[in-house]
Amino acid sequence: MQEVVFKKCSANDINELIKISQQFYPEHYAHIWKNNDPSYYVNLSFNQKAFKEDFETATITYFLIQKANKSLGLLKIKKHQAIKGFDAAIVLQLEKIYLLKASTGLGIGKKGIEFIKNYAINVGKKIVWLDVMSTSPALSFYKKMGFNTVSFYDLDYPGLKDEHREMQRMVLSL
Repeated sequence: MQEVVFKKCSANDINELIKISQQFYPEHYAHIWKNNDPSYYVNLSFNQKAFKEDFETATITYFLIQKANKSLGLLKIKKHQAIKGFDAAIVLQLEKIYLLKASTGLGIGKKGIEFIKNYAINVGKKIVWLDVMSTSPALSFYKKMGFNTVSFYDLDYPGLKDEHREMQRMVLSL
């Protein structure tokens, strides 16, 4: 059986990151947008310019989640991203963890969280944090993985359905 690998990305991987992002995001999130149209967020976050800017930021790292050289999703990590109540020196943000719909429910997300925990420990972090929609099925997964909610806020993206605006900030102590 092929192993799941986390391939550290460079700017050379931007086209693959765009391709996979434009597949997984609508698969999971079209329903939270008016007219089932996620193009606002896709155009904001998953384009050449956005990825290029991220690769020019030293504290941001991307990983493609792959199996048998096929991309199944991605991770986006921000180092030194402070949150209220925690010093930037000890925290790491898991800003994005996305999988293709066909790759969910196979234990790959769990491997992703384990990978992030080990990565964080290796770079001297004591806390991993993330934001998740209160209506997301991923919320119960993160709770199972040991994350705890520390605050709430609302997204203000145009076109987002009101019932999907609430976000939860969650932390995991390592």
